[in-house]
Amino acid sequence: MIVTVTTVVVLVIGLLSLGLALYGGYVSSAIVEGFKGDEESRHTSEQRYYLLGMIGMVVLIARLFDVPLFFWMLQSLVPYCPGAMCAYGVVNAAAPYSVIDVVLKLLLPFAYGMWLVMEFANRSQARLPFARQLARSFLFVLLPLVILDSAMDILFVASIKPVYVPCCSSIYDVNPPFSPSYIFGSGFGAALTALTVAVSIILVLIQWVPRASDLMDILTAVTCGLAAIFYVIMLHDSYAPLLLGIPTHHCPYCLFQEFPDTAFFSGLFWLGIATVGWRIALQATWKARQLALDDIRPSTSILRKVSSVAILFSMASLVSHLLLVL
Repeated sequence: MIVTVTTVVVLVIGLLSLGLALYGGYVSSAIVEGFKGDEESRHTSEQRYYLLGMIGMVVLIARLFDVPLFFWMLQSLVPYCPGAMCAYGVVNAAAPYSVIDVVLKLLLPFAYGMWLVMEFANRSQARLPFARQLARSFLFVLLPLVILDSAMDILFVASIKPVYVPCCSSIYDVNPPFSPSYIFGSGFGAALTALTVAVSIILVLIQWVPRASDLMDILTAVTCGLAAIFYVIMLHDSYAPLLLGIPTHHCPYCLFQEFPDTAFFSGLFWLGIATVGWRIALQATWKARQLALDDIRPSTSILRKVSSVAILFSMASLVSHLLLVL
């Protein structure tokens, strides 16, 4: 174990959020059982739901805050791992826990945010229409995810050692390079970058179409998925080697290390994509229960604005960097 400020903080957040999540699981279990009983039991469960909402807010916000802290920890550990030139070397030093942890940090925040969005929308309703469903989802979905996420943090911090490790050149600086541009030609990177920007701008625009419909939600979801896929491929294929000035080096860890603002705006792009998914899921849930969408209009409006601003700022950063190096 390498003891630094970041490893200690990540370890503490992992232990505390795990303990609080287990207590939240106990509360949510009592809520689910209470809804199966008489009117008094149901009333008691509704009162307990407010406690669960507070526990969920603290736990999930802590897990969300842990994401940037985790990647900062990876970067701060580079000097302690011989052979590591970027955070990829640190990931190698604590594999397989680190690899699993990185994947979880990219995927699980969507589930955390989705539960929080649903909880805030449900709390704004006088009758708490989704109290039981949110309690069940916390118990059977979020609790296992938080346990897994926290456990990987703890195992990662406990297993990291100052051992010699291969770094990103062992996988990115190979011949032939792991890049779609190698297969489709040098013009593929430029075309993909332009397509990524165009699809992202389209995603922002269609979110503000006045007439909402199921077809528009499907179109928005498809556009959102394409924008996310194009961005990930573009980041690896052309954006990283272009900004780094090394045509054969496609390491995103090196990109974020040399240009820290790109890490921030990539996170902002993730937020913009995630808020689209949260809004569509929230609307679909409300429609499934035949509830009035006007009741959640303040929430969907905020999500729409956050998504638009986040995507536009990330695209502005991307284009600005490209103009500086071209």
